[in-house]
Amino acid sequence: MMNQLDLMYFLAVARSNSVSGAAAELFVSQPAVSRRIASLERSLGLRLFRRTPSGMVPTAAGERLQALAQDLHNRLERASDVMGALGEGQHLFTVACPETTGNYFVAPFIATGAPISDILPSRPADVYGLLDTGADMAVNTMTPPAQLRSQHLLSTPILVHFPGNAPFPVTKGQAELKDVARFAMQMPGYGSAVERNVRAAAGRSSIDLSLATPASNGILAQAQAAAGRGASIAIEPAAFGLNEALLIHEGDPLAVDIHAAWESDHYAAPELEALAKELATWMKYTAPQAHSNTHHHKLSIGT
Repeated sequence: MMNQLDLMYFLAVARSNSVSGAAAELFVSQPAVSRRIASLERSLGLRLFRRTPSGMVPTAAGERLQALAQDLHNRLERASDVMGALGEGQHLFTVACPETTGNYFVAPFIATGAPISDILPSRPADVYGLLDTGADMAVNTMTPPAQLRSQHLLSTPILVHFPGNAPFPVTKGQAELKDVARFAMQMPGYGSAVERNVRAAAGRSSIDLSLATPASNGILAQAQAAAGRGASIAIEPAAFGLNEALLIHEGDPLAVDIHAAWESDHYAAPELEALAKELATWMKYTAPQAHSNTHHHKLSIGT
């Protein structure tokens, strides 16, 4: 029968692909690791590793056990953290989220004293998967899977930013996507929610976005705009002295929905639900907001 120590030794070998590496990680002798792995293999009746010139490689059975063992290890660590927090009277959670969401929303929320100890940045498509590998809560711009508990946090507007000395087609603090698309623009790419929503709106009306250039995040997009390389599209309020306007499509504002999600069987599910509601309130009333600092120009910026 497996025990926690068996799994700890097994995972160390799987991570390092060597008995010597596992021994160094665990501060034990190499024979102790070898004996533990051999004992585990005997008890299971399965070979868990193949010895190759490149090191210890998990067999098919070893790969299956690695996934199960890592899950059990994460849950044991989570249980230990939760019980320790109960003893201290406070929970501290780890949040997985896209980089922009972490920088713009979660980190400032932590600064208010929120019980969050760490942020795990990831692409939106990968965020919810991190709940299986150590994250307590996910804050994401993609709709949560149905099996998770969730809370809608905010619909934040998508903005277009442009230099004040480069007139831009804006009416009453708003700019139509079809007009913006006629000019060079910088936009967060790589699967960002801004890119997904803008391209989806453009696709519905056959709007050509060939002049859009991907940026790694909204701040960089604004920096490029400030440098005279067109407009930027992002959710962050204007920086670098730029003006901003709400980006609309056929009269309707474009926005990014942000959700919080957590496992329903998490040891601290009630506390996570309360944290999500607190985050939603903070985002609605306290988070930095767009100011629509616009000039109502009707000329174009340089392409």
